[in-house]
Amino acid sequence: MGERAARPAGDEVKHALVTGGAGFIGSHLVDALATRYERVTVLDDLSTGDSDNLRSVMRGGGVELVEGSTIDSEAVDALMAAADACYHLASAVGVQLVVSNPLDSLLKNVRGTDNVMGAAARHGTPLLFTSTSEVYGKNSSGALDEESDRLLGSPFKARWCYETSKAFGECLAHSLHRERGAPMTVVRLFNTVGPRQTGRYGMVVPTFVRQALEGRPLTVYGDGSQTRCFAHVSDSIRAILQLMEM
Repeated sequence: MGERAARPAGDEVKHALVTGGAGFIGSHLVDALATRYERVTVLDDLSTGDSDNLRSVMRGGGVELVEGSTIDSEAVDALMAAADACYHLASAVGVQLVVSNPLDSLLKNVRGTDNVMGAAARHGTPLLFTSTSEVYGKNSSGALDEESDRLLGSPFKARWCYETSKAFGECLAHSLHRERGAPMTVVRLFNTVGPRQTGRYGMVVPTFVRQALEGRPLTVYGDGSQTRCFAHVSDSIRAILQLMEM
């Protein structure tokens, strides 16, 4: 595909592409974008997402769901060519899913991100990539910043496939920006919780809520001294929108 002119900015942005938009966070993002853009196209293979998450917002006519994979490079390129901005959320998620399917999770994340970011760079489309706090690894030295050194677990352990794939995405985004001037934004999400989240893949809060409602003991790993921060999905979406508009 040939290069095209840079995308319009501000109020001229009319069409957003959201990969993984039928998922928990993605669907909340689509809700917000539908009030800002004339058109929102969602690309999702529904492996962990749910089309029901988009049912209400699709009634307005400005949101379209394309059932497909980010691994399909031709489909990604065609959708990117028509978009003014891209929010790349498509990813294998959840510790249980990653541990159960490490190879599939790793390859989907890496190949899909390569396709999406490559297409965005070719077409000059501003892109926001949602990474994860997992990229900080096992560092327990207290408060960290974005450039802190990472302490990673062994590559023999399946859970680190997820961190590795997200770190690849960050490196790719920074490289495309530095070497090709591609407009890229990276966001690291921390334990986002809220409506539409399920505990199917090991998410902490939905699992605790279900266990509590069923009168079962809460599952706690380790000795119980671990601490963790959580962010409500509405706050995460607000931050994503503001970062993309900077």
